[in-house]
Amino acid sequence: MKQTDFARTLASYLTDFLPGQRNVSINTIKSYRDTFKQYLMFMREEKGIKPETISFVYVTAPNIKDFLQWLETSKNVTTSTRNQRLAAVHSFFRYAQTENPEILFESQKILGMPFKKKQQQTIPHLSMNQLAYLFEQPDTTTKRGRRDLALIVLLYDAGARVQELIDLKVCEARLANPATITLTGKGNKKRNIPIMSKTRNLLQGYMDENHLLENGRQQSPLFCNSRYQAFTRPGITYILNKYFKQAKLSHNDEVFPDRLHPHMLRHSKALHLLESGVNLLYIRDLLGHVSVTTTEIYLKFDTELKRKALEAAYPQIIIGEVPEWEVNSDILQWLQNLCRP
Repeated sequence: MKQTDFARTLASYLTDFLPGQRNVSINTIKSYRDTFKQYLMFMREEKGIKPETISFVYVTAPNIKDFLQWLETSKNVTTSTRNQRLAAVHSFFRYAQTENPEILFESQKILGMPFKKKQQQTIPHLSMNQLAYLFEQPDTTTKRGRRDLALIVLLYDAGARVQELIDLKVCEARLANPATITLTGKGNKKRNIPIMSKTRNLLQGYMDENHLLENGRQQSPLFCNSRYQAFTRPGITYILNKYFKQAKLSHNDEVFPDRLHPHMLRHSKALHLLESGVNLLYIRDLLGHVSVTTTEIYLKFDTELKRKALEAAYPQIIIGEVPEWEVNSDILQWLQNLCRP
């Protein structure tokens, strides 16, 4: 079968441009791939066009608009997911228009499609007390409990994305003072993260117990499951939720969030640093954000920080002795006494 211009360009985009020229992570490539898998499904189910016959003639702004609507109505995706799919389409057409100049006009119409506005949600996170309750749960008398505690504490202390923790190798943990770990973030960008002494001690004990510092294991994943394989995202999520449920049961007087996912520990770390007065630029570097604008989102939701800022700007008001209403029944005299210095 003859390859269509769309298939050829999409294959080049996913296998050459994104990994070779943009150097994006495998998870980003998977996300973009899933976008176009869904688009092919939409064209087959809603437009009656077989995926193998789709060319740029069918990939038009009206069809993209219908596709986004289909995602929301038939697939029940959130506004955020809908916007992520549109971002992937935009990225593809910025590349496709350079490879196929004949679609330049249609590409401009697609690139001009706006993202859908969404209601700004609060950032889900744990308080310091809730974190302490979570850290109490692993049974440190067992080998698995000690591993789980080291994993959870490091995930929080480093402000790491869950994939960054999964990809962390033994050789990337430096336990000599000053203790650091090297995380590989989006775009394969590496950053060194200092870890606190208590985290370092937990990590040292875990690595010694599992003989991870022996020769030949430097390239092994730092955290492994029972089959000595690197954890998956669902695996780490399962561990967190297991201890989260225990914390909620043992401290039912505390108002916990409804659920816990790994990224909430990253949010918690950022907000706790802000509350402690740490400069936003340092938080940006810790989290691995390209721009401080991304980090500034935490400022919008740190209500305690806002309260302290407002208190600092609040004028000192000295309230004198206010006369009691019952002492003087003459209202005019009472009002005059009220404002008297």
